[in-house]
Amino acid sequence: MTRQLPRQLEAYRDLLNETELNQLLESINQPLPSGLRTNPLKASANGPQAWQQQYGWQLEQVPFCPTGWQLRNEVGNLSRTVEHQMGHYYIQDAASMLPVELFELPPEAEPSVLDLTAAPGGKTTHIISQLQDRGLVVANDSNLQRIAGLKGNIQRWGSTSAVITNQPGERMGRWLPEQFDYVLLDAPCSGEALRTSERHTSRLVSSHERNTLQQRQIKLLESALQAARPNGHVVYSTCSLAPEEDEAVLDALLKRYPEQIQIMSIPTSVPIEAPGLLAAGSQHYDPSIAKALRLWPHLYNTAGFFAALIIKRDQIATPSLERPQQTLAKAGYKAVTADEQRQILDTLHAVYGFDLGKILEANGLSLWRNGKTIQAIPERWLNNFEHFPFVSAGIQVGKLSRHGFQPAHDLASRYAEQFSQQWLTINDQQIDDWLARRDLPLKTSTYAAGSIVVVRDQQQRYLGLGQIDGNSLENLLPHWQ
Repeated sequence: MTRQLPRQLEAYRDLLNETELNQLLESINQPLPSGLRTNPLKASANGPQAWQQQYGWQLEQVPFCPTGWQLRNEVGNLSRTVEHQMGHYYIQDAASMLPVELFELPPEAEPSVLDLTAAPGGKTTHIISQLQDRGLVVANDSNLQRIAGLKGNIQRWGSTSAVITNQPGERMGRWLPEQFDYVLLDAPCSGEALRTSERHTSRLVSSHERNTLQQRQIKLLESALQAARPNGHVVYSTCSLAPEEDEAVLDALLKRYPEQIQIMSIPTSVPIEAPGLLAAGSQHYDPSIAKALRLWPHLYNTAGFFAALIIKRDQIATPSLERPQQTLAKAGYKAVTADEQRQILDTLHAVYGFDLGKILEANGLSLWRNGKTIQAIPERWLNNFEHFPFVSAGIQVGKLSRHGFQPAHDLASRYAEQFSQQWLTINDQQIDDWLARRDLPLKTSTYAAGSIVVVRDQQQRYLGLGQIDGNSLENLLPHWQ
């Protein structure tokens, strides 16, 4: 017999049978397991096993995400480890790992990918990982207040291929029609995931708010479809289980573009049986929507989630819209000179044993200067979107002034294993002070005053850059770290 349902579950009573309702009720009364997703650009393949031993974690792999893990025991140090602060993993609920796994992203093809509503960046970093930091990833978000967090997470991940833009997602499809091989829309939603955590709290949503959200979701999905190339793939997802925000949105676009788009079957690499609804109340949906995934909390011990994979079969008539313009010069950038590039490459090679030239060539990057800051920007962006405004692009390489070149933390953190010289090791008792951005006392140093050194601990883990200043080591960790 079904027990008394909480108010937020009443709307779902007719969508599940009695057994499923009881399982759902049982699951939402349990604490949501913490989750993390490893960064293959930085973490070693045996990283999760090593972290279990070092931190006492009990990890269980997420069944639909090879780099995703859930903790079977509650720990308080997940966000305070060296590995988290240096970008070796991202803290993320397992359900949120689902959308990117629906793409079968081919790194060797170096595709262009748009994350239409990207902040805070969890799914963007997942895309970057799937592509092995190849191709071009445009992370857009319309909310300026969320851009700093998005930028920090992408910097911490160590990406060279990402560009961040701050534009209304509803217009991106008309500004950049048919420019992307893959588009992710993790749409703004009510967050009605039915299972709460510190990051996702439950609240009641009015019918007016639900309708407003649905109309925006439809506009955003249409924009995502416009931005995709013919035969391109679009993933639509929400962290809500409300049919009005999920199946109803897909149904609206299928009615609008019956010949141009099609819901695809979930790839075999995602072993989930959780079909979308064919009806909710008096509403009946296109039969193909059953191919979507409705991830109820009781199925895989996650929060609730919805995701669907769409293929754009043919062109969609897109009204032209004049795009915003901003030249690199107006944004403060100018290409580095040949002499400046030679100085940067020579310094990195002579002092740190690092071959930046090889990285620039392999990743299709070119060096640009904005004041003293040197940035390696993807040439794909410069060639295809040169005058489109952006917040940041590529990876910060360092600073160049009359005093010489100083490498950036972003570069050293991403390629720490290739910085073979100029290391300084601190002891375990100093790690907490260092990560708190405090300077450290130095008894002796083999490096001259003013030298920029690569700091590591006794386990050889990269901890940042520091500058020798007499009897102290000045902490150069960036403010966002």
